Order: sequence, then structure tokens, then C-alpha cells
Amino acid sequence: MYIDTHTHLYYEKIISQLDDILNRAKINLVSKIICVGTNLENSKKCVDLSKKYDSIFGSVGIHPQDCIVKDKDYLNELEYLSKNKKIVAIGEIGLDYYRDHTSKKVQRDFFSKQLKLAKKLKLPSIIHCRDSQFDVLDIIDDVKNYNVVFHCYSNDLEFAKKIISKGCLISFTGNITFGSKHIELLINEIELSKIMLETDCPYLSPVPKRGKLNEPSNIPYIAKKIADIKNVSLEEVSRITTKNAETFFKI
Repeated sequence: MYIDTHTHLYYEKIISQLDDILNRAKINLVSKIICVGTNLENSKKCVDLSKKYDSIFGSVGIHPQDCIVKDKDYLNELEYLSKNKKIVAIGEIGLDYYRDHTSKKVQRDFFSKQLKLAKKLKLPSIIHCRDSQFDVLDIIDDVKNYNVVFHCYSNDLEFAKKIISKGCLISFTGNITFGSKHIELLINEIELSKIMLETDCPYLSPVPKRGKLNEPSNIPYIAKKIADIKNVSLEEVSRITTKNAETFFKI
């Protein structure tokens, strides 16, 4: 069995065929799926989907590129949404310096406050980190909240070892099948006990589905790539990464 720890199921091109997508996931042994919020509107959709479908859990949060919120009460809104029993994390939160849609100062403020909220609520956090790893780590150190997963990990091995030593986890998407040697080296060096799987649906479809709409049923391709890199069985990757996700998200 597998757990897809990061999806965005509320997009129209996904939700319009969600029943079929969930059926394909089940056929491919993906038993649980986490739908991740990026703003208040779709965080509410995560709550609704988690209530409607047994296999879907949710997270609520404001992405660094969505953190221009007119409603200054967003922290209370997130806390209220998090009270739903199938909301298992605060996220997707973090910093993104690759695009300049939002000032770095505003991003850091939102990230810090949401990370503190997660600590208060005793919920894990899902971290978006793009071209910003040192500022992300500074804020995590400042808040002293290491109950986080760095999603869609693509930074270097040195940084991976640093965050893992502090108790953080990392998750990998279909981009590990694209032929990047530095990612393959990194995966080979990181213990399975620190890794989770995700599709980031509908983005980053793995080979051989690259260029098509990504969905949770593609998780086994990501698991197979990790098994090949680490020269272990697919069953071992499935068992350990599923256990990691169940423990981290308490599902």
C-alpha cells in the first residue's frame, strides 16, 4: 500500500473526474491521499473533500505565492479549518524566491506565523522551499518547530542532511524520474526512514506519464525509481514510506 502525501485535487481538471481518479488510485494500491491547501479558498475545499471521501485527508495553509490576504484574520480561519478531524497538517507554507509575486518580507511573516500556529496546534507542516532554503531553515530554527516535511525536495545533499539531522523529513515527486544525477545521488544517501512519496498532482507526472495529467495512481512509478536507485525491493519502499507518512500525519 502507498500514501500520496501531497496533491491538489480541487483543480477543475482533477475534480471533474475525481471518482475515476480515486478508483485508479485504489487499483494501484494508493490507499490514502492528502489534499494540500495553498490559500483559504482551496483549504476549505480540502476540508470538504476530506469529509466526502474516506481515502482523502487534508491540510490547510497559505502558499508563499498566495500570501497577499485581504482578510487579516487568516490565522484564525486556518485554526478553525484545522479543527476538522481529517485535517492532518498545516501547509503548504514556506518561501519561494524563484518568483517575485510576493515580497520576501511578507512571505517570511506568513511562514513564521503559520509555523507557530502548527506548533500550537501540534500539527505537522508541509514546507514549500524554492531558492530559499537558508531563510526557511532560519525561520524553522527561530520557531523551533522541526515537525515538518520539505515537499518536492530538489535541494542538495548537504542541506538534506542538515534538515534531517534536526528531525525534518523530505518527500519526492515524479521529478526524480527525469534523469537528474544529483537527485539520484541524494536519494541513495538518504535513509528510507526519512522519505515520503508524493505526486504533487496535477503537476510533475513521472516517466512514463510525463506530459500527462498527474494523479495519485502514479505513486508506484516514484516508489519504483527509489527502489531502483537504492537497490531495495519495491515492497520495502512501499512499507517504509507508508509507515513514515502514517506516523508523520497520524493517519
